[in-house]
Formats: sequence, structure tokens, C-alpha cells
Amino acid sequence: MKNIPDFYILGLPVDTPIGQCSFIKVKEYPDLIEFLNYIQLSRQHFINTLKEQHTDVEELKIIENISLFQLVSETANLKAVYQIVFSFVFNDEEIFNNITEELFNDYRSLILKMNGMKEEYINPNPEIQKWIDKSKKFKAGNQEPFFFEDMVSSVVGYNGLSYSDINEMTIYQLTITFQRIAKIKNYDTSTLFSTVATEKMSIEQWCGHIDLFKEENHGISKDEFDDKSGSLFN
Repeated sequence: MKNIPDFYILGLPVDTPIGQCSFIKVKEYPDLIEFLNYIQLSRQHFINTLKEQHTDVEELKIIENISLFQLVSETANLKAVYQIVFSFVFNDEEIFNNITEELFNDYRSLILKMNGMKEEYINPNPEIQKWIDKSKKFKAGNQEPFFFEDMVSSVVGYNGLSYSDINEMTIYQLTITFQRIAKIKNYDTSTLFSTVATEKMSIEQWCGHIDLFKEENHGISKDEFDDKSGSLFN
């Protein structure tokens, strides 16, 4: 099919100039998750790691200007990771050798998006990044974390599917379905409370659009900081 994100939910291979790119299925995910996690890492992640290993001023200047494609091409282990993922989704063991620097970012982004993933922003300033990390921690608060098996079991339990059914879903389909369930449950809860609330409540539609790639605002106001810090440390 054509590369139209609205149709990713169908799980059909996406047509590209270098061949069809297939979605990764749940049953294939355990073998590829480690490699996908490396592909998700940003250029700045690797730059920061290299900076920690080098102190020479001239070397640092070179590191600052190197592209992600150059890093991948010149690092054997990292290149092998990309070759594994690209060869799998394109069903062509030599496909990565045909990827030029001009095309690299487009195909990397396509693979991430087709599997419900996005590159996590890393600020080039370590001090600012520390505050971003703190902001994430405060915003998470006391929320209970959930894991892959929680997502799978939720979709099975809510929809009456078998685990064999889940195995044949794509990672994108599983992620969207799980978030749709959460949206429906939130809608049900909101409509229930609206019947007894003394003030008018804003109810988000259960069928509203789900954006897996929405950029989060990692800033935090002083009031939010005080409120969160009080709940964490009191």
C-alpha cells in the first residue's frame, strides 16, 4: 500500500522506492526488540556517549559534526544492528548497503513509525537534559508502570481474543488497540462521574484520534514542581 499513516492500522506492507517495508508482528518482536531499541536512539545519544570517552579538543570538534549515518556506517556493531532490522522488514539481506545518507533518515523514521516508536529527544546540553529527566520523573509521579505483557493481556482480556490472535497482530496494531481501550475506559469513567459532578466536565470522545507520535512538553511550572515534589517526598 501507499505510505499513508492513517492506513498503518491495516498492517499491509508499505511501498517504497527500494521495495516493500513490512510491519513487525508481535510474535517477531522478541527477536527484534533489542535491535529496534538501538535504532530508536538519537544521534545526540551517541554523541554524548562519545564525548564522555574523548577529551581531545580536535576530536570533540569532529564528533560534534558527525551525522548519525556516519556513526552507523563507521561503527561495526551499530551497522550490524541496522542491517538486521532493514533486512528483516524489507526481506532483503543486502538492502542496507543500498541506503545512501540522503535516504537514511527517511527509512529509519519509516521503520520506527511503522512500529509505533519515535526517537527520544536528547538535549545537547547535559545540564538541560538533567532537568528534562527530572521533569519526566515528576510528571510520572506515583503512576504505576506497565509492561509489554500488561499491554498484551489487556487487549486479550478486553476483546476476548486469544494469545495466538495477538501473535498475528503487528506491534502498531497492538499499541493502537491498547490505547483505544484506555480511551474507551476513560470515556466510560468520565461519563459516569459527569452524572454526579457539581461542575460541568469536559469529556474526551472515546473514538477521538490517537497520536502515537505526539511530542511531549517536558517543561514544568513551579506550581507543578511544588505539587509533585510534595507528593513524592512528603
